[in-house]
Amino acid sequence: MKSPLEDTIWGPQYGSCAAIAAAFDRMGPEYHRAIMFSGVPDGAAACLMPQLSAGSHGIDFGCGSGAMGIALRRAGLRRPLDGLDLSPGMLDLARMTGCYARLDSVNLLVPGDYVLPVRAYDFAVTLGLIGDYMPYYAVLPLLVESVPPGAPIGFGVEPKSTPQLPLLRLAEELGLDLISEKVLSIPAAVLEQETYHFFVTRRRAA
Repeated sequence: MKSPLEDTIWGPQYGSCAAIAAAFDRMGPEYHRAIMFSGVPDGAAACLMPQLSAGSHGIDFGCGSGAMGIALRRAGLRRPLDGLDLSPGMLDLARMTGCYARLDSVNLLVPGDYVLPVRAYDFAVTLGLIGDYMPYYAVLPLLVESVPPGAPIGFGVEPKSTPQLPLLRLAEELGLDLISEKVLSIPAAVLEQETYHFFVTRRRAA
């Protein structure tokens, strides 16, 4: 399967959020099947879940079709997450999983498009958002803002579009202590070949 990005980020309509949303609205079900089959969300959940309790309340940035919600539930999380995504079609799929309590269609690149409850969550997670969709320096502050000191934050990045040294430098500046890092790979036979580095961090206590 080809990525929906082929006719958006890497295509003639580069930079169009409307084109990205439309692509995922169109290809959402197929994309969801592929990403779940890849095992990447389950791998990320296995890294993050040891830092959580079954009743932890989390927020999933760029939740898409709800893959992380499903994976975290498989790993033992019992409380539904809240989720944010650009694509209404993907949010419809996430809603069908039953793993989310609240889902909002927002453009995180537009300041003020969504008012985030400050320090409202026990943890924050994102997988697949940082990289071609949003730069790390725009996403990490949102993750940090959403949780109190001492809370865990998990984020996956695409190394081809995210330089690791500046990423880790910013994480340190934002008060994030690194707990673990794992390489998660999507096989080329499942989806356009991609590798994510999934970091588990903790917001430093004040």
